[in-house]
Amino acid sequence: MNFFGHAVLAIRRSADPAFVLGAMLPDFATMIGARPPLTEHTAIDLGMRFHWRTDDAFHRSPAFGALTHAAVTWLSARGVRSGSALAAAHVGVEILLDAALAGDALAQQAYLAAIDAAAPRELGRHVTWASDDQSVRFDHLRERLRERGAIVGDIAPDVVAGRLRRALADRPRLALDDAAELAVREWVTTARTQISACAAPLVQDLATQLSIAAQS
Repeated sequence: MNFFGHAVLAIRRSADPAFVLGAMLPDFATMIGARPPLTEHTAIDLGMRFHWRTDDAFHRSPAFGALTHAAVTWLSARGVRSGSALAAAHVGVEILLDAALAGDALAQQAYLAAIDAAAPRELGRHVTWASDDQSVRFDHLRERLRERGAIVGDIAPDVVAGRLRRALADRPRLALDDAAELAVREWVTTARTQISACAAPLVQDLATQLSIAAQS
C-alpha cells in the first residue's frame, strides 16, 4: 500500500497529523532511498507501527495478490522481463489504488495536514534521519508533495509509468527500459477500472482486520 492508502486507513484510527505522518513515513523513507527514521514522539511512533501492521495485512490480502498477479501476467506477455514486471506490478497497483481512493475528502485533508505539519520546525524536529543528507532529501520530498497538492484520481498513464521508471532506475534488475515503460502505460489504461473497483472493499477489509488485531 502506498502512502495515501496508509493515510486513508490511519484516519479511521486517528486524524492527529502526527499519527497520520507516522503512518506514511516508512513509504517516504523508501522514496528518498533511506531506512525509516527514528522518533521519540509517541504519536509518530504509533503511526509508524500502524503502517507496518497495515502493510503486513495488505500484502497478505487475496485482492492485492490477484491484482499484482494479473499485472505481472499482462506485462510479462508483452515482453517485460520478470524482475521489472514484478516491481512495476507491485508499485503500480499501489499507485492506482491511491488514485482510486482520491475521493476520500477526509483522508485528503489529513494527508495534506500531515505534510504541512512535517516541517522541520514542527513535527519534523521529532524525526531523526540517519544523516543530514537524508533529512534534506525528506524535506525536498515534503515540499514536492505540498506543491503537488491533493492526490489525483485520474492520474495519467504516462505519469504512472514515469514515476515507476524513476523509482526503479537505481535497481538494475528491476529498472524499466523504454519498451517496458510503454507497456506500463498500456497496462494502466487496461487495469485502472478493475483496480478502482477493488479499492473500497479492500480498504474496508483491511480496516476490519486491523480493528480485530487491535482488540486481541
